[in-house]
Amino acid sequence: MKTILKIFLMAAMMGEMACSPQARLSRMLMRHPELTLSDTLVFRDTINIPAIVADTVVDLATLNDTVFLRNDRLEIALQATPKTLYVKGKCKADTIYRTHRVAVEKIKVVKPNRLDALIAKIPWLVTGLVAIALLLVVLVYRKNQIKSLLS
Repeated sequence: MKTILKIFLMAAMMGEMACSPQARLSRMLMRHPELTLSDTLVFRDTINIPAIVADTVVDLATLNDTVFLRNDRLEIALQATPKTLYVKGKCKADTIYRTHRVAVEKIKVVKPNRLDALIAKIPWLVTGLVAIALLLVVLVYRKNQIKSLLS
C-alpha cells in the first residue's frame, strides 16, 4: 500500500510539471485562435543624402562639343572667360522617408470573472479531494490491520 501511495504522489507531481509555459501557451493558442489579435507595427526610416559639390575646368581650345550635366537635384553655374569655361555643379541634399509595415500577432488578455476562475480550479479541487480520500482509506486500512494483529 505504501508503494501505491508513492506512485500516486509521483504521478501527481509529474502531471503538474509536465509542460513548459511556452508549450502550454502555444497549445492554447492553437486550440483558441480567437485569443490572438493581428496588429501592424509601423517603422519610419529617414535616409539623409548629403549635398555634393563639384566643379570642373574645360579648355575652350580643345572643346569640340557641348557639355550637358543633367540631374533632378543638380544646380549648374556656367562662367565663360575668353579661353576657359568654368562649370560648377551642386547637388542638393535630399531626405528619403521609408515606411515599413510589419504584421505581428498579439495575445488578447481576457480577465476571467470569478465563476470562470472557480470552474478552472475544479480539476485541482477534485484531485485534492481524491488524494485526501485515498489518504483516509489508507489510514483506516492500517488502523484495522493493527487492531486485527492485536486481537
